[in-house]
Amino acid sequence: MLLVYGQDSVHSRIGQLVADAPDIELIAAVEGGMDGVRLARSLRPDVVLVHVHSAGIDGIEASRQITHAPWATGIRVVMLADVITETWVLGALNSGVSGFLEVESGTEALVEAIKAVARGDAHLSPAATRCVLDRVFPLTHISGSDEAEERFGDLTPREREMVSLAALGLDNKQISDRLIVSHLTVKTHINRAMIKLNVRSRAQLVAEAHRKGLVGRRSEE
Repeated sequence: MLLVYGQDSVHSRIGQLVADAPDIELIAAVEGGMDGVRLARSLRPDVVLVHVHSAGIDGIEASRQITHAPWATGIRVVMLADVITETWVLGALNSGVSGFLEVESGTEALVEAIKAVARGDAHLSPAATRCVLDRVFPLTHISGSDEAEERFGDLTPREREMVSLAALGLDNKQISDRLIVSHLTVKTHINRAMIKLNVRSRAQLVAEAHRKGLVGRRSEE
């Protein structure tokens, strides 16, 4: 069950979302303020979709009041924003939201996010993930440490470059845009690197790049 909470830009997406995902039941939609919090308490939806700029109290405060309430066990919040900024992303995560993505994300991405958090997982868009990585790994850069050379020595220069960019938080589209290559080329190089390094997922690949020093911390100027 889905409760939608926010501006018209959010409400305008819901008709197509529900049409594309009939297993998602929309039970209410409000513009904001305390009405959204009260409805969440009375209706107990599985997921609340909140815009960061909801009327009355903002989306972050509304999310905090929902996720921290003793009656809200099992209720998950997905936050939407017109523009992704570190302030909004970190503020939302600190308030207890389980998902964060752009209002203009495709319907498929919205459905994926809603279903992921309903299962108890987290879902961040690539841009939101990058904000988190920039905070967790500030001043990171591509490194050439001895440990990195030993671990990643079998990669071609192009594979190594793409793994490094993935470890810095870029998704395949962002890597392809930066390197001016096709999305398929990026996917192929990333997959080859995973095979050579004997890792099973992109998350493991990124963790290995950080652990072994393929990306590191710049010294302060």
